[in-house]
Amino acid sequence: MSLISFFKCTTQKTNQISNTNLYKKTNNELQWQNLVYHLNDSVSQLFYKINNEVLIYKRLDTTQWFSTSVNITLEISLQDNLQKVTDTISFDLNDKQASVKVKDLNGTVFFKLKKGFDYFINMRVYDRHKKVSYTQSFYSSKTSPFSRENFLIKNSNHEVCYTNYFKPNDLIYVTSHRNTEKFFNLDYYTKSFKLALPPFSYEQVSRFSYQADSSFSVYANSDEIEITLPNRGFYHLQTNDTSKDGVTFYVYEPSFPKIKDAEQMILATRFIMAKQEFENCMNSIDKKTSIDKFWTSIGGSKERAIELLKKYYGRIQEANKLFSSYQEGWKTDRGMIYVVFGAPNSVTKLVNGEVWTYGEIDNQKSTIFAFNKVVNPFTNNDFSLERSESLKLPWYQAVDAWRQGRIYLDN
Repeated sequence: MSLISFFKCTTQKTNQISNTNLYKKTNNELQWQNLVYHLNDSVSQLFYKINNEVLIYKRLDTTQWFSTSVNITLEISLQDNLQKVTDTISFDLNDKQASVKVKDLNGTVFFKLKKGFDYFINMRVYDRHKKVSYTQSFYSSKTSPFSRENFLIKNSNHEVCYTNYFKPNDLIYVTSHRNTEKFFNLDYYTKSFKLALPPFSYEQVSRFSYQADSSFSVYANSDEIEITLPNRGFYHLQTNDTSKDGVTFYVYEPSFPKIKDAEQMILATRFIMAKQEFENCMNSIDKKTSIDKFWTSIGGSKERAIELLKKYYGRIQEANKLFSSYQEGWKTDRGMIYVVFGAPNSVTKLVNGEVWTYGEIDNQKSTIFAFNKVVNPFTNNDFSLERSESLKLPWYQAVDAWRQGRIYLDN
């Protein structure tokens, strides 16, 4: 069976909500992760982990401990009506320390989500002392008991895993309150996916056969599945034969989400390299020297080259955090645009897609990228760019800026 029947782009609807700060650096200074776990047909659980490094701690006088004051708000909407908030959950997060130390603040909250619906959740973390808000938005589906959010993944120390990204040989434990089966299939895929094509390219994407390279049976012992992930690629714990629903584990190189290997650095720079430059670097015996020479040549000096590559590979790292799924985030359509153009000035969330605007909304001179959400059994974080010949000029302008030693949209 071909995955072409499962990997479908959906037509975007007009229902929308905009965020001017979603992918910008200022919003992402606060390092925090969250995940939704469905306990039963009516109750779900939010796990969150917030790093306190950028939070402000204060004390009223020298006799008191340092403390932070944070409010967390969840605004929940149905996915088919994003502008109508159906429920709001608000709670405080406080931490006291004798001397301020960097650490993660972990917590969980229970809330009601009825089965049978797809939800959109906007999460805001407000630092009262700093008077700054940080936002994340994400989708949550409760239409099937077999999908990702019905499984809680923990690492070898039985700590909650907030992402599905792992390193080779990681040991994980998987539990589910809504799935009482004892036996599951674990399919393994070594498929390598090509880089995203330029936004004006209509080259045919090769079909991906829904055929695992190998398959294993796993058993739930005491309602917990123990799985070792030995190799790079991705593993799909299939829980429903008809829909192919399940939970997928992506295994990347140990440095992920950073890129440290010289060959990976060259690959990640393909977006702004000429074909011959790219081939010369890839065929070089000393790839590290070759990629360093490339950055020095476009920067004009070693100091400027260092500044350029820090920004460029910093965007690669952020793209990996934001857009990864069955392939690294920088290789995806959204990752490609994020790396070359930077964070958009505004992101408009649609029922089944996103629109990125570089410039002002409704300004004809602004550059706009529209992404359609792809129905994909491996992830809910797959979006496909609507390609257009009109995007050729802004693309080459952004690429030329990099090649002239300038950081395009330094945000």
